[in-house]
Amino acid sequence: MILTLFGISIIGGFLSGLLGVGGAVVMIPLMMAVPRLVGLDPLTMNQVAAISMLQVLAASITGCITHRRSGHVHMPTLLAVGIPMGLCALIGALLSRRMDQLTMLVIFACLVVIALVMLLVKKTPDGKEEEESNPPFRAPLAIAVGSFVGTLSGIVGAGGGFLLIPLLITVLKFPVRTTVGSSLGIVFLGALMGSIGKILSMQIEWA
Repeated sequence: MILTLFGISIIGGFLSGLLGVGGAVVMIPLMMAVPRLVGLDPLTMNQVAAISMLQVLAASITGCITHRRSGHVHMPTLLAVGIPMGLCALIGALLSRRMDQLTMLVIFACLVVIALVMLLVKKTPDGKEEEESNPPFRAPLAIAVGSFVGTLSGIVGAGGGFLLIPLLITVLKFPVRTTVGSSLGIVFLGALMGSIGKILSMQIEWA
């Protein structure tokens, strides 16, 4: 099982750094399916969610440092989205202990579908692109986005980057490069608090 999870994490980590997400959107389906396919005992969604949250924490730390050095992190939005996201991720992680596997799977599936729909929606051309170095800042929307993504991602053990990125682009009107750089910092705050919630509620399978 350790070697299987190690191989899965390499794939998730690579995609995390490339796309600016925590990797859970890849890791969770792989951890649910691959052990069963190779003849190992399957993991439950609660186990997967807890492992995934810690994986997202590790991936977001290294990815955020890299993007921070490149100058693509917008700190006001990182804090405005990240702080409420972290607090709500902690609440969601604590609540997940009392949830059954089917409910958590349905929540995760809904998150993926919402993210897919938002990515497929075309941006209306406004004639001029926003400057990469000066993205717009909308504090109330940023707080709302962070709270929504944080609660649900804390439940399913995802960093929320796969949903956060389309929300930053379509709702907060962020340029793509700045979105990728800022999202990992936001995901880090959410994953840190979500991991604390999973640990406090004793959902982590440390081995």
